Amino acid sequence: MEEFPEGVLQENTKREFSVGERYYESHVKKIPDKDGNGQGYVVLVLDVTDTRNYIEEIKSVREQAEKANMAKSEFLANMSHEIRTPMNAVIGLSDIIMEESWGRKVYSYACDIKSAAKNLLAIINDVLDLSKVEAGKMELVPSNYYVKTIVDEVVNMMDIAASQRGILMKCEFDRQIPCRYYGDEGRVKQILINLLSNAVKFTREGSVKVSVGGRPGNTPEEEILVFRVEDTGCGIKEEDLEHIFENFRQVDSKRNRTAEGTGLGLSITRHLVGMMNGKIEVESVYGEGTVFTVSISQKIVDRRTLEEVPEIPAGENEKIDFFRADAYRILIVDDNRINRKVARGFLKTYGFEMAEAASGPEAIELVRKTKYDIIFMDHMMPGMDGIEATHIIREDCGENGRTPVVIAFTANAMEGVREKFLENGFQDFVVKPLDRKSLHEALLRWIPENDRQYQSDMENVRPVEEEGLSFADIHIEGIDVEEAMKHHSGGVKDYRELLQLYCLDGKRKTGLLKELTENKDYKTYEIEVHGLKSASANIGAAALSALAREQEEAAGRGDGTFISENFAELLSSYEKLLKRIQSFLDETQEQTEEDGKAPSIGREELLHEIGAALEMLENFHSRECAEKIKGLLKYRLDADVQTKLKEIQEQLKMYEDDAAELLLHQLLEFLNRED
Repeated sequence: MEEFPEGVLQENTKREFSVGERYYESHVKKIPDKDGNGQGYVVLVLDVTDTRNYIEEIKSVREQAEKANMAKSEFLANMSHEIRTPMNAVIGLSDIIMEESWGRKVYSYACDIKSAAKNLLAIINDVLDLSKVEAGKMELVPSNYYVKTIVDEVVNMMDIAASQRGILMKCEFDRQIPCRYYGDEGRVKQILINLLSNAVKFTREGSVKVSVGGRPGNTPEEEILVFRVEDTGCGIKEEDLEHIFENFRQVDSKRNRTAEGTGLGLSITRHLVGMMNGKIEVESVYGEGTVFTVSISQKIVDRRTLEEVPEIPAGENEKIDFFRADAYRILIVDDNRINRKVARGFLKTYGFEMAEAASGPEAIELVRKTKYDIIFMDHMMPGMDGIEATHIIREDCGENGRTPVVIAFTANAMEGVREKFLENGFQDFVVKPLDRKSLHEALLRWIPENDRQYQSDMENVRPVEEEGLSFADIHIEGIDVEEAMKHHSGGVKDYRELLQLYCLDGKRKTGLLKELTENKDYKTYEIEVHGLKSASANIGAAALSALAREQEEAAGRGDGTFISENFAELLSSYEKLLKRIQSFLDETQEQTEEDGKAPSIGREELLHEIGAALEMLENFHSRECAEKIKGLLKYRLDADVQTKLKEIQEQLKMYEDDAAELLLHQLLEFLNRED
């Protein structure tokens, strides 16, 4: 034993050593005599080679598992992107078909395509993002819904796929169940879509039937909703039943090799049912068909039965009961003026006293001076973002900062975002692009009922159209006016102003985006395309909004290659849309301006009015100055004066007061030189 390390006997401790290719662990204990002097040692040597190798093997397996999980996440992210892109094309092309179709039949088909594509696009991220399911980060977002409405929507969507395969789609309801419930209607629809799409996929002939029933819940306020999906398809072998809910698992793959799919639908469905404290069961006879039964507990909102309640038209199932709260002070914080205008348009119905801020520092200064009841704070802003601004408001603005409810405006609707905001001083968040329903629900959560004055005569309708122009007259390629109306509360005049702001902002943003990509400043670029995404969605430019979202996501992950390869497409689409909008604005402006022109104004009066406007601006009264310029533009003016006044008006709309002041000085000098 020449290789034996004798040094281990010099310490009364545990040691590890190797001899050749073997690993050992030694334990040495000194043997004392009665006087405490050493008489010898007890040496215990253990061969731990197998244990050590086992530990190393476990480490290796764990590393491989982590690499596999990363590869899976990357695959799902890429798959999600690859699917979203063609789906946006499907929606866009269906819009074109709807615009150019002459027959009612083709138009109807295009509407079905668009409806189905939108439904698929809405759930595509959840279906593909398996990592979200495994991490337990999915959450339920409950709201009131009519059960017949959502089931009919899903059945109508799946009926297209069924009819193409020659399959009959059936649907029946227990007419005695309550008509309205409180739960996550999006997740309920996702469960039904997954089950019905599976049934259609594996059925070659016969029918697919969905039955909706119910039974009493655990409390008088609850009902156990039961959805039964039955098909006459190929069925499932008894030994495969226990495996059908596994990830990426498609049983009897040889027989069903023509059926496409990731094998995730049933796994996600089981997870969603579990989140609702429900149960999913399956029965099948191989070769004859399969029955899935889902039971979930939902709170009853309206006890009237389906037999008592008439059909509820789509889009009319959520009438908003408006109220006023005139005493409430509201602050809207967003770097994008289009978003501020949209928010103000929705909120003016409630009679609030409103103020705006275009940045975090500006918001902080306003809060120091004024006590607000609610602050709507944009998340992503250049310089200081909404989270940092909220921290400073909460900590440094005294009572004014601690009192208000702070609600985040965010275009990021991913799971876990709510927790992020709640941890950073916010009480709630509303997803952009804004819609009236979600904003109204947020106000109901934070304005006590005692502070609301309901008005029975407030009409839940769009404002009366301006004479000579209606929304139906607006045709701009790349803009879905119907979609825009969901995020817009005013009439045509207000919508035109929104488009004007979009164009004005575009003059600045196109150059800035080029500069940021050339300098590879992806952090600022992410914020700018984030703003473009929400602003485009607000005016109904869904395709451009989708392109901006892809660029935002690429900037967030630092993917310069994707940005450089696809930036030209974004910029080209953006510039083309700006030209189309400007063309529409110019055409409609000419029609309205000539009809409403006042007589010519005298030169002395013109000089006096421009001087007054300049004085207003020099004394920081930019709003009054803007009104003065607007009034001057109603007169019949020389072309060059009118052009200069319009340029000044544009700068004022963009809050570029210094630039407007300089232009006013130049205009006065120009007019005085002419004299």
